[in-house]
Amino acid sequence: MTVTGLIINQDKDTAAVVAEEVKKGDVVLCRRGSEILEIPALEDIPAYHKISLRDMKKGESVIKYGEAIGRLLEDVGCGGYIHIHNLGRMEEREKG
Repeated sequence: MTVTGLIINQDKDTAAVVAEEVKKGDVVLCRRGSEILEIPALEDIPAYHKISLRDMKKGESVIKYGEAIGRLLEDVGCGGYIHIHNLGRMEEREKG
């Protein structure tokens, strides 16, 4: 299934919000300026939760609506689900 017009992002954003439930394998279309991104969902994502717009590494800042909202606690692929299970506060340092 293709989901269109469901996420809003700025040029520097690394994550966006889906406006309805997305199932693993759905293709989410997102406009970034004149470019259309086609992002296959790697997993189910509930409505109003975040999808990764590119491959990201553990410790990298997640940018939503132009602002850093936290650091990844693990690697997340493009189309991955970003939420409290893999997103820490900006102040958190790697443990261990």
